[in-house]
Amino acid sequence: MKVIVLGCGSSVGSPVLGKDYTNIKKKNWRTRSSIYISTQGKDILIDSGPDFRQQALNNKIKNIDFVLYTHSHADHTHGIDDLRMYSYLRKDRINCYGNNYTIRDIKENFSYIFNPKNSAGRPRLNLKVIEKEFVEKGVKVIPLPIIHSDWDIFGYRIGSFAYITDCSSIPDETISKMQDLDLLVLDALRLTPHNAHLSVEQAVELSSNIRAKRTILTHMGSDLDYYELLEILPKGVEPGYDGLSVDL
Repeated sequence: MKVIVLGCGSSVGSPVLGKDYTNIKKKNWRTRSSIYISTQGKDILIDSGPDFRQQALNNKIKNIDFVLYTHSHADHTHGIDDLRMYSYLRKDRINCYGNNYTIRDIKENFSYIFNPKNSAGRPRLNLKVIEKEFVEKGVKVIPLPIIHSDWDIFGYRIGSFAYITDCSSIPDETISKMQDLDLLVLDALRLTPHNAHLSVEQAVELSSNIRAKRTILTHMGSDLDYYELLEILPKGVEPGYDGLSVDL
């Protein structure tokens, strides 16, 4: 399995528009959070944010077999139209999965895609509601219910890898599904507490409880410096950066 961190930034990315334009080191330039997984000969995208086109170009992504959506916020869905070329190249529809609320919102927010009267200039996608683990194209996917402020959203586990973004808390039942991980990619917005996201301290504590062999922090705000985090994070936990690739 290969896991590529396409983006590890917060909803506004880093640097923030209108400020922070000078002296930004490369690993502090962060596009909106997304991940790409290649396993068992299949290629899986988790979330298609507004930076997806550039992420796909930067990482030379040539194929997407299916898409998993964590939730419907703009920074996780607003690159959905760039799935168009992948569906055209495949000459087939791409299945996109999420919970009931996520699929409902995507269908409403991008109604031009799913209106049967509109036959041109749109990606060919199938939206599918999931509630429990399933198998797509031979790959077993385990949805991980988590809390994002007052939202019920999903993280995902595939094999020994799990992805949790936009998370304020993780239910015990979900923690039990996250044992024996080789790699965990985990939300860590900032140093101070936030009502909808984990802080760095909370993420480190959760990583310790889950006991993943390696944890990479994602959805990081622009005030988090990659190099400073390297100095303070415990062994086994590290900040992510755009383009980070891990072989499992």
